Amino acid sequence: MNAVIDFLVGDLLVTPTILIGLLVLIGYLLQRAGTVKTVTGTIGAMVGMQLIIFGGSQFSSTFRPITEAVCAVTGIQGYIMDSYAMKAASQEALGDRFGWMGFVFLIAFAVNLVLVFFGKYTKAKGIFLTGNAGTAHSQAMLWLLFANFALPSVATVVISGVIVGIYWAYSTTLAAGVVDEITEGGGFTVGHNQQIGIWLFGRLAPKLAGKKPIDCEEMSLPGWLAIFNNNVTSVCILMFLFVGAFCIPLGFDGITELAGGQHWLIYLIMVGVQFSMYMVILLQGVRMLCSELTESFQGIQQKLVPNAIPAIDVAALLPFSPNAATFGFLFCTLGTVISMVILLLMGSPIMVLPGFTPLFFSGGPIGVVANKKGGLRAVIICCLLLGVIQTFGTVWAITQISYPTATGWSGMFDLATFWPALIQVLRWIGGIFGITV
Repeated sequence: MNAVIDFLVGDLLVTPTILIGLLVLIGYLLQRAGTVKTVTGTIGAMVGMQLIIFGGSQFSSTFRPITEAVCAVTGIQGYIMDSYAMKAASQEALGDRFGWMGFVFLIAFAVNLVLVFFGKYTKAKGIFLTGNAGTAHSQAMLWLLFANFALPSVATVVISGVIVGIYWAYSTTLAAGVVDEITEGGGFTVGHNQQIGIWLFGRLAPKLAGKKPIDCEEMSLPGWLAIFNNNVTSVCILMFLFVGAFCIPLGFDGITELAGGQHWLIYLIMVGVQFSMYMVILLQGVRMLCSELTESFQGIQQKLVPNAIPAIDVAALLPFSPNAATFGFLFCTLGTVISMVILLLMGSPIMVLPGFTPLFFSGGPIGVVANKKGGLRAVIICCLLLGVIQTFGTVWAITQISYPTATGWSGMFDLATFWPALIQVLRWIGGIFGITV
């Protein structure tokens, strides 16, 4: 039994590329699309998904050592807004109970499937397929319940799985309408850490559009500024400038040391080039995945689960408005920095440090949504607000984990708003029955 669970949780269900491949394969088989189309479509979708995952992961892995170096030089200590920091902290806090995360994941996945299967009555449509985010959710919910409630272990595992499964089913469904509009019928929804945020800002952005919305992708800049009309160029230059400004505390010698001896200027130029390259990789991956996923999933919708929608990594949204994704990242960062200053002035005992993941993988997609729904003005306001919400929401969540030595919390929109709000409500209910810690 343990071997089966280890295979499902350790290999199959947490590998989005395999899950996507199986779904596309089943879809084409149900449509009787023929051997050639079935094989080529399945492999094409898997390669596309892997390109998305690779491109997305490289953004974080490139920026993480820069953040660590700046924190070390400035001496700033605090909780990091980063999903990897949250994973490490939850694993340490759970200790011997960490292995129960696998049961939470399986229960959540089963609950998600049941709710979607009975979608005619439950109205749930999204099937959560982002395994790396799913395991993080399972760890985090198990951690939160153990930290806040005096319940038997089995009950804690079951309740954690049910809550996460319900969250997956309905948060992905909530985001589906906005995602479909943004991608012009892409045939998928988002399954990550900011589905509720995508829905919320999708409703807010049109109200911020103004009389003449400016599309970030159609901005016609005069003279030499016209170089920014090309998204590959704009991402490269803006990230070069941003990373360069972020690295100022390191000095030239510090940047050179970070670069492993490479000249500081060459290093910063190459960071900009790499970010632009990762965006191109994402764009190609999304094209490959969406074309096959949209076509093949019709078979599953028609024959097995009517109206089901695959919920995939949020990085799939970024190529639909690359310039807006970059602006979203920059203004989300600005909102975060402003919030850090406010926390400092307030004398907050909790200081939150920005990680790249919530800045880019919430700021970028929200920027895409805001641009499509309200243009540049909406991008600026929504992403500034996003940075503030994620920072103060992370402070709220950290007060609930009862683990002072933890390294951090995810910080992404849903885990900085809905999750701590849910725990707060459950604590009020638990207080009535005397089961809170």
